[in-house]
Amino acid sequence: MIHERYGLGSAFLVLLASAFCTSVDAHPEIQIQVHSHVESAAGPKAEPIDETFPLAVTLGQTYLITESKGTRTIYDFERNRILLLDLQAKTYADYSLYSNIGYRVLEFYNRQMIGNALQGAKIASPLPPPALVEQLFSLADDKANTVIETAKTKGHRVFSWQDKALVTVTDSVIPLPDAYRSEYWRFIRYYAGGHPKILTALGAERGIPTETTFVLADQKIETRTLTVQRISYPSDANYSIDGYTLKMPDVEPFRTLAQVGADSRDQVNARVTAAKKDRDLAFSQGRYLDAALANFEAFLSTGEGDSAWLGAARDALTKDPKTQQLLGSISPRDQNTAQRAANDLAGLRALNPARAEVLAVFEGNIRIGLKQGPQGAELLLAALHQNPYFTGAWHDLGDYYYRSFQMQEAWACLDAARGMRPNDPMLQEMNQLEQQLRVRNPEFF
Repeated sequence: MIHERYGLGSAFLVLLASAFCTSVDAHPEIQIQVHSHVESAAGPKAEPIDETFPLAVTLGQTYLITESKGTRTIYDFERNRILLLDLQAKTYADYSLYSNIGYRVLEFYNRQMIGNALQGAKIASPLPPPALVEQLFSLADDKANTVIETAKTKGHRVFSWQDKALVTVTDSVIPLPDAYRSEYWRFIRYYAGGHPKILTALGAERGIPTETTFVLADQKIETRTLTVQRISYPSDANYSIDGYTLKMPDVEPFRTLAQVGADSRDQVNARVTAAKKDRDLAFSQGRYLDAALANFEAFLSTGEGDSAWLGAARDALTKDPKTQQLLGSISPRDQNTAQRAANDLAGLRALNPARAEVLAVFEGNIRIGLKQGPQGAELLLAALHQNPYFTGAWHDLGDYYYRSFQMQEAWACLDAARGMRPNDPMLQEMNQLEQQLRVRNPEFF
C-alpha cells in the first residue's frame, strides 16, 4: 500500500528513513530537478524556451541556501542579508534581505494602483489580474479576497483561480520534520512564488509534494516544475564563505560605496568637526557662502542643527547676495521655482566654492523632484565622490533608488548611511519600513 500510494518503490524507503532523522544536529539538504517552460504572454509569438537543471536546497533554520548554474545564494535570516556566490570565480556579493521583499511589496502595490486606475478609466489593463500578481509575488491583496479552487485529478491536486491553474502538486508526498516544513515553503516563496492561500494550505500538511508545478504570469508565462529527487540530513553547521572574496558590481553606486571604510562613524565626526572649523574661519573672513555651505554639510551629515551659530550669523548671511541665492534655492515651492532653483544652484557650483558638493546635493534632489532622476542621481554621486561620508547624500540617493525600484542599490546606500549615523532622524523611516515588512510578511523571515 505504501508503494502504491507514493509510487516510488525502494527509493521511497530511503527517503522515508532519512526524512525521520529528526536530530537537532542535522538539517535537510534537498536535491531538486527544475524544469522551466517559458512562452510569450502576449504580442508576437516566439519559440518556447525549455530548460532542465538541478537545484540544491539547504534548510538551515537561520539560513536558506539554493545552488544551481554555478551560483550559490545564501539567505541569512539572522543578519538579514543575501549573499550571491560565484562558485567558479570564488567571489560573492552582499545585499540586504529587505531588498527582495521590498521590491516585491512596492511592485505589487504599484501594479495594483495602475490596474485600479485603468479600471476606473475603463481601459483594458495589460497587466495580469490581481490573483496572478498575488501568485507571482507570493503576496496577498486583502481587498481582492481571491477565491482559490481545488480539484483532484489522477494522482494530483490542482489549485486554480477562475479555471486558471496556479499550482499543481502530486498526491505523493515526502515526510519532512515539523521544524523544517515552514522553511521549505519559505524557500518556495523566494524561489518560485505561489499564491499565499495555496502555500498556507500546503504548509499545514505533513510532508512536501514529490512534484510541484507553478504557473507564473508576467511579461511571459513560465511553467516551473520542481521535482524532489533526494533528501539527506548531514550534520548541522552554519554556512561558510571561507575562500570567497567580496566583489560588488562594478557600477554605481557600488563603486562609490567602496570608498566607505569600516570607521565611517569616526570619519563623519572628524569631517563634521573640520566643517565647523572651516565654517567659523570662512565667516570671520567674510566668505559667507563658504561658511553657509560648511554649516549645511555639518547639518546634513548629522541631522543636528547649530541654532546658536545661525542666530549669530543670520544677518550677515542674509545680506550676502550669493548666500541669499543659496538660501532662496533650497526649498522651492512649485515646479517653476524648482527649475529656477536648480539653475541657480548650478550657477553657484560653477563658481567652485569650497564644499560645492553641498550644492550638488541640493541641486540633485531638486532635479529628482523635477523628474530629471538620472541627472539628479549623478549630482548626488558626484557629491559622494568628494565626500563618501556625507550621510544625508547617501540617504537621498537611497531614496531615489527605492522610488526607482532599484532595491539592491537603495538598501546599500541606506545601510551605508545608517552605519554612519544609526540614530539620525531622517533614517528612522527606513527602520520603520523594515519593521513593517517583517510584521506584514512574516513568512519571508
